[in-house]
Amino acid sequence: MLGVALLASACTGGEEAEARGQTPAELLAAGRASLEKSPSVAFTLESQGLPGKAVGISAAEGTGKFDPPAFAGTLNATVKGVTGKVDVIAVEQDVFMKFFTPDYHQIDPADYGAPNPAQLFDTETGITSLVDKTTGLAKDSQVRDGADVLATVKGTVPGSAVADLLVVGDRAGTFEITYGITTPGQELRKVVLEGPFYAGATSTYTLRLKRLDQAVDIARP
Repeated sequence: MLGVALLASACTGGEEAEARGQTPAELLAAGRASLEKSPSVAFTLESQGLPGKAVGISAAEGTGKFDPPAFAGTLNATVKGVTGKVDVIAVEQDVFMKFFTPDYHQIDPADYGAPNPAQLFDTETGITSLVDKTTGLAKDSQVRDGADVLATVKGTVPGSAVADLLVVGDRAGTFEITYGITTPGQELRKVVLEGPFYAGATSTYTLRLKRLDQAVDIARP
């Protein structure tokens, strides 16, 4: 048992040392690649500092897949002046919503000021694609996030990239972004975006992602 413990400790120390030796770009690339290989991903989105009359998504929770891009879960949203929890299933370009109705019906999320949640898991245009659009990369200190120790990388992304991803955001603005990559493991676990999502306010969206070892079936209703 002592030998196993020492071996595990040595492996963990080796991975942490490797992470410290990587450039910010290398660390992000490793975290992105690891996450995108996941069979499925547990996903949450939280917000802070939203204006009281903000229209759109304030929170979300569910399961996503990268191949094909898909999501099933709930969104906290303001829809046509009514705020509540919305059940959503999205597979590629098809989005289905259940909001005070017994059954799902197909919608265009743009009509509700919301993103297509499946597209958050598109490797070319979704959450992980922000890595390619981030400038001024710099490592920050490691932080504990629940049971995880995260290596952090900070930078900035253009407002156009944020608005394309989340629908809201000043397209001409600049957003601060912080990535959290697990140490050990090197899996992209957390993305924090802060900036002018709504006029007159600086708001924050925090996205958390966690690899699931088993694929979750997400199908059109």
